[in-house]
Amino acid sequence: MRTRLLTVLISSLLLLANLLGESRFKATNRDGYKIAVPGVELAFPEDHGSHPDFKTEWWYITGHLDNKKRDLGFQITFFRSANRDSDAQDLEQVYMAHAAIVDKSTGKFIHEERLNSADWNADAKTGELSAYNGNWYLRMIDSDTETMKTRFSLEGFGALELVLSPAKDKVLFGENGFSKKGNEVGAASYYITFPRLNVSGFFTDSGEKEPLEGVAWMDHEFSSSQLTEEQIGWNWSSIILDDGTEIMAYVMRREDGQADPNSKLTLIDKDGSKTELSSEQFTWDPERSWESQSSTARYPVEYEIRFDSKTIIVRPVTDDQELRGRIGDFVYWEGAGTVFDESGQKIGKAYTELTGYSESLYGKF
Repeated sequence: MRTRLLTVLISSLLLLANLLGESRFKATNRDGYKIAVPGVELAFPEDHGSHPDFKTEWWYITGHLDNKKRDLGFQITFFRSANRDSDAQDLEQVYMAHAAIVDKSTGKFIHEERLNSADWNADAKTGELSAYNGNWYLRMIDSDTETMKTRFSLEGFGALELVLSPAKDKVLFGENGFSKKGNEVGAASYYITFPRLNVSGFFTDSGEKEPLEGVAWMDHEFSSSQLTEEQIGWNWSSIILDDGTEIMAYVMRREDGQADPNSKLTLIDKDGSKTELSSEQFTWDPERSWESQSSTARYPVEYEIRFDSKTIIVRPVTDDQELRGRIGDFVYWEGAGTVFDESGQKIGKAYTELTGYSESLYGKF
């Protein structure tokens, strides 16, 4: 009980310090945005919330749901972007949201996007996890257990209302959440992840509620520049294995086609402990590509990851899982996949994000 009370007291004092302007996040870039630097201690539950002094932030959930009738992959993402007007004191906050569903049995893929400003039907609170864009939302409903709830709908599909309960504690990637992406100062993010969430909820269409269960992964990152000038995008994998472990890998892709030395792979054990591997200790090799007829981007949708004398293969449940952003001008591939070992045995589920194949993302994130 004393430990719990002490934790609450420390968390409250940190939040109060922030409200009084004594922010832990002090470093800024030449444009006046806060930047990620090492040595900052993240505090929870407040750091699950918004950080409006940073240029870019996202709360990213990908997962897998099924019942006797359906086998689905899903994505729901809430983005916050700050824009500095030279004539204004405060940063203008713009909110984008992406949602997608893939039917694994048929390969049907649908997605939607939303873009709203802070003064019109969208927001993300500071000090607590509570974000919405229109009638889509994500909020933490129990800060003790860090249980979350989300709801979103897509035209031609219906709505999902899901409760996400951590099966293991959150992971802070890098150095206590400081995740370095490049050699320049500020080319980094603060990176918080729930690698395994138990999901329960309902699919609703025409008033009929249908229960679903599954597993999901959540990333929360905030930064002001994740890419350096020679980097154009990244390959990212979230892998939930049937043995109770998880793998996160990101390959920062350079304009010359090489993987940046700041690429990382993290192994998460059953107890939640992490082991981070440097770019020299793993490979992320394309095995098969798919070309979008819409964007003409060519994505490595099937690939092998090798580390510690092990090889895993990720194959998409369907090739066309490209999100073609027309409002936010952001085209990328975000897809559900199945994980196999070298013998061809299915060993888990995955989501893969492939960016910078349509155009360089330098300057956008």
